[in-house]
Amino acid sequence: MTVTAAPARGLGPAFTRLWGAAVGANLSDGFAATAAPLLAAALTRDPVLVSLVGVAQFLPWLLFGVLSGSIVDRFDRRRVAAFACGVRAVVAAAVCLLVATDHMVIAVLIGAVFVFGAFETVADGSLQAMVPAVAGRDGLVRANSRFQATEVVAQNFVAAPLAGLLFAVAAALPFVVHSAGYALAAVLVLLLPLSAARAPRAADEPKEPLTRRSLAEGIRFLLGHPLLRRLWAVNIVLAVFNSLAQAVFVLYVLDQLGLPDAVYGLFAMAAAVGAVLGALIMPRLTRRFERGPLMTTSVLVTGASYALCGFVAHPATAAVGMVGAGLSVAAWNVLSVTTRQELVPSRLLGRTHGAWRAFGWGLMPIGTLAGGLLGAIDLRLPFIVGGIGIAVAAFGVGRTFSVLSKTN
Repeated sequence: MTVTAAPARGLGPAFTRLWGAAVGANLSDGFAATAAPLLAAALTRDPVLVSLVGVAQFLPWLLFGVLSGSIVDRFDRRRVAAFACGVRAVVAAAVCLLVATDHMVIAVLIGAVFVFGAFETVADGSLQAMVPAVAGRDGLVRANSRFQATEVVAQNFVAAPLAGLLFAVAAALPFVVHSAGYALAAVLVLLLPLSAARAPRAADEPKEPLTRRSLAEGIRFLLGHPLLRRLWAVNIVLAVFNSLAQAVFVLYVLDQLGLPDAVYGLFAMAAAVGAVLGALIMPRLTRRFERGPLMTTSVLVTGASYALCGFVAHPATAAVGMVGAGLSVAAWNVLSVTTRQELVPSRLLGRTHGAWRAFGWGLMPIGTLAGGLLGAIDLRLPFIVGGIGIAVAAFGVGRTFSVLSKTN
């Protein structure tokens, strides 16, 4: 695989609309990511129950990731994404109503977060699958860098602090914006051109039937590709240990660091600063350095950053650690997504994305639950164990990244 620098041109109006839809969806995701843990902590101080909110967010990827990928490849990707965003808008509005009328309980909150996660598997897969069609293969690094930076800015710089402040005023307020953002994304994605709707097929080629074999084709492709198979295994390990490290982050900030509710979202911006930097410098770094060493370094920095948060539980040092973790995770995300989009045929983008997330994000609940159990012992332990696990994994994946480097 040869990676060349993209020409200096705009990504086009279609990408701008797709990007706008991503902004709306990411704003909503950010409000949920901040408001749901705060609401859970207001309903219960049990670390295990709080961690179940994170479990509910990622478990749908394990249950529905492969099926969702097949839906993305089979139907109009614009309508699929719009429907998924619309459903989440309705559920978010219902959560707002329950909170406002003081009828919310932790079990209902966990169920609502599960629904958000279930339809995210469809919406996220659709948006990712449409990137090559609207940005072009030569614009993938820049497009994915912009997507990654937008996700961080929307969720952390805008949604997280605003959700924290709104929650301090009234617990229902963040969920108003949560619902509106999904509605905006649903509208914008329907304005995309027909060329983004589905994978290209010949005029006489029938629509692929939804069979067990077609569902598993994304898995077979990943397992059959020597490079993607190794990267997939690495990503699963990283996802589990990342979720373990962040399982009770809200309690770490509120109880271990002693910060108030209104500051929780602002503190999370430390990771956002690093993530934006990591996403924005990737296009330049990929023109100067090989992709393999960049990805290896990102894993090592992630592990060291989480370990710092655990070993030195002070607001200043923890903020430094979160900046490092945000930068390195963003770098990994940009490069791993770009690699998949370069190597996977368009007709399989939905299924390979679904399979990738199903066994990556889908197994994150294991790490989240383990982090909750560790947090019940000491709120620093999830960061320590997660950081060490990621750092150790980095030393075991050098061969994988050397294979990637040789293919560039």
